[in-house]
Amino acid sequence: MESTKKKIFVIEDNKTEGMLLKLCLGAIKNVSISNFTYGEDLLNNLHEEPEILIADMMLPDISGVELIQAIREKSPGTEIIVVSAQKDIDVIARVQELGIYNYLVKSETCMETLQKSIEDLTFLIDHKR
Repeated sequence: MESTKKKIFVIEDNKTEGMLLKLCLGAIKNVSISNFTYGEDLLNNLHEEPEILIADMMLPDISGVELIQAIREKSPGTEIIVVSAQKDIDVIARVQELGIYNYLVKSETCMETLQKSIEDLTFLIDHKR
């Protein structure tokens, strides 16, 4: 089965971390990346139907839980990976209930784990069809 280019949306309000994510994801074959700082901007672009969303939980204009709920309503097929410093077990449990693919706590090894997670997810997306 031939792999098609996957559209990945990244929402991260910290510019340095956003650039690190973009560099990390740029090493993955067959992806196009769009970065967002504000939840409203991302939600306004969901008509582009991203296959994957990388989401921070601490955003300036919307809570991570609210953002994921809105994405689930507007784009239920989008797979979501949360990458956040948020370690509150209640928040993690809540977003897992919303059907996210993975939750990664920001750490030194986070980028490596994220790359592997996206590679696994793109394989699953390709073979689901």
